[in-house]
Amino acid sequence: MINLDNIIGDIIFISFSNTERLKDIGITEQTGHFLLKGYDQLGLWLAHPGVVIMRTEDESGNPLHINKQTKENIAANFIVTWGNVNTIMHYPNREGFDYPNEFNKDIGFRFKYKEKIKEE
Repeated sequence: MINLDNIIGDIIFISFSNTERLKDIGITEQTGHFLLKGYDQLGLWLAHPGVVIMRTEDESGNPLHINKQTKENIAANFIVTWGNVNTIMHYPNREGFDYPNEFNKDIGFRFKYKEKIKEE
């Protein structure tokens, strides 16, 4: 059995039951691969594949010349509520999908010495 804690930070396949709930944030496909950021009582937190803000107007609302337009990529996470999850698939040991779990790190003090036993 797998625990969600063990796959946080991995790429998962997810099938949504209702993409209508996600269309406002640009998710329109029924299925996809997403980076699992975490989960809570509401659902799964996934990394958004790409939020881009285009600045095409100046402060007055006038159109900017194409050379003066800017594009900003923004890192974002979004939640998929439990009721909107059809299925999840994980790829254990698949390169590029299964990353080391941040909760399994060795944290704390480690002593590297061997205790000498006195001979009597």
